[in-house]
Order: sequence, then C-alpha cells, then structure tokens
Amino acid sequence: MSCSWGLLAQDKGQAIIFMDSTTFLIGDQISMELIVNVPAGYTPTFPIIDEILEKEKLEIVEQQERELIKADPNYTYKQKFTLTAWEPGTYQIPALAFAYKNDGVLVEFESASLMLNVTAPQVTGDSTYVADIKTILAESPNFLDQLVAFFKHPVVVALLILVLAFLAFYAFMQYKNRAKAIVPKTPEEILSEQLEALKQSDFLGQDRYKEYHTSISFLLRTYINGRFKIKALERPTAAFLPKLKEQPLLDPSLFEEFETVLEHADLIKYAKASPLDIANKKALSFCFELMESVREKLASNELEEGEKAPLTVEK
Repeated sequence: MSCSWGLLAQDKGQAIIFMDSTTFLIGDQISMELIVNVPAGYTPTFPIIDEILEKEKLEIVEQQERELIKADPNYTYKQKFTLTAWEPGTYQIPALAFAYKNDGVLVEFESASLMLNVTAPQVTGDSTYVADIKTILAESPNFLDQLVAFFKHPVVVALLILVLAFLAFYAFMQYKNRAKAIVPKTPEEILSEQLEALKQSDFLGQDRYKEYHTSISFLLRTYINGRFKIKALERPTAAFLPKLKEQPLLDPSLFEEFETVLEHADLIKYAKASPLDIANKKALSFCFELMESVREKLASNELEEGEKAPLTVEK
C-alpha cells in the first residue's frame, strides 16, 4: 500500500492519497483512495480530479461517489477511483489542491504528488542474463559429457553438416514451390474478427452491459487508430472526433451515429447509464455498417486509380 500525505497540519486540513500499488502492467487496474480531513463544520472545495488524471493520460475506469463522515473534531471525505494506463512509462498524480474559508480567511492545503510506474510485459529468456560467478569444480565425465564429445568428433561433425545442408536445400525447394505471399490483415478484417468474438461472449445475454459497450468502444478506437492513424485509445472522445470527421473514407452520414455510439459507451462506462435494448443492438450493427462503408470506398478508390493509370503501347 502506497500513499501521499497532505502538506499542512491536520487541524487546518489534510489530504491523503492511498494507492494499492505504484507499479503495474499496462492495462491492469489499480485502486486509488482519496481521504480529506478538515475541521468539523467546514466544507472544502475539491479539484476536478477527472480532468487532472486524464491530462496525465491516466484513465479512470470506475469512480465512486464521495462519502462524508462527520465526527469531532474533523469531517472526513472519502472517494475511491479505479485507474489504468495504456502505455508504459512514468506517470504522475500531481498535488491536489483543496481550500475552505474560516472566518473569512481562505485556508488552503494540498496532497503530495505521487509517481506511478507502468511497465510492459517482460519477455523471458533474455540473452543478456549474467549468472553468478561460481567456482568451477572438476568432475568425471557423465553421459551428457560423453554425448557432447561424440558429436564434436570431426567425422560426426562432417556428417551433421551434410545432413543440415540437405535439409536446408530441401526446405528451400519446398518453400520455393509452395510459398504464398503473406498478406497482412486489413483493419476491417481485424475488426470483423473481434466483433465476431464479442458476439460469442454473450455479454448481453448475461446483462453485462458495461463490459459490452466498453468492448465496442475499445474496438472502434482501435480501428480508428489502425485505419485513420488517429490516436483514440488514450484520448477522450471529444478530442479526436473533429479529426475523424475530416477523413474522406468515412461516409459523412455515418459520423453522427459514430459519435452517438462512442458517447453512449462513455455514459454507460462512467455515468453508469442504463442502455436500451435497441441501443445495444444498434451499436453492434453500426460497427458492421461502418466496415462495409469503408470497404466500398476503398474499392471505389482502387478502381478510379486503375482507370487513371496510363496505358503502355507495345512496340
């Protein structure tokens, strides 16, 4: 458990941030609890924590209502958040400022800033690993040592080289005869596979509406990044929609519905709105409609480029 303490004495005001961890993997969720103490009878002003964390590129997955505990001599305010991040690196929860008036005098205090470290999964088997230096003890050759000595014999080595050369030649001929061009999947193909997997998850059948709309929002944001080269995963919806509207591959008639689906997902995710059944079905059908629209425009562009290509006259 990690925490940052307030900077003023508790009789004036104190802000504490508790974190269950300051180091976590990308995509993992961590818990943050904010506790603010002020003298009984006073109500402090709170900073807009959502905007502060989003500015630091920390995503709020869940935010609970603020709780007030009245006691003597202090009032205690508590609020819990669930955070995550999508890129490795160092993040900062800046100092959060609070204030209240005491007989007309403004009393200000703030929490200490807190550093978070977000890491990517590590690949095992690193060739740079250095083992501890130990004393080499002489011992009699065992079966493995004898086997190694056998394969180090010049005659055996020569035979192995011939076998490897034959296998390499055989593999090359097989590759030459059967090799097929590996075509990377298009963003539309990737999105189609992901949507089929989402349909199989049966979130709607289990009344898991938040997971369902959060998944659709994530898939659409990933598609926007892959097809239109717009960073949408780590940004609020309103931040990238103007750039999306300018994309020639996006049918203007689909933009308003695109915006509605993403904003609807945000409401369900953050404001815990209750979706209608028609909105659940429309969100998924829109994804397929979007894919088909982009595919048709890509095909139309390829056809136009083919017609504009100059003809060569054979002499």
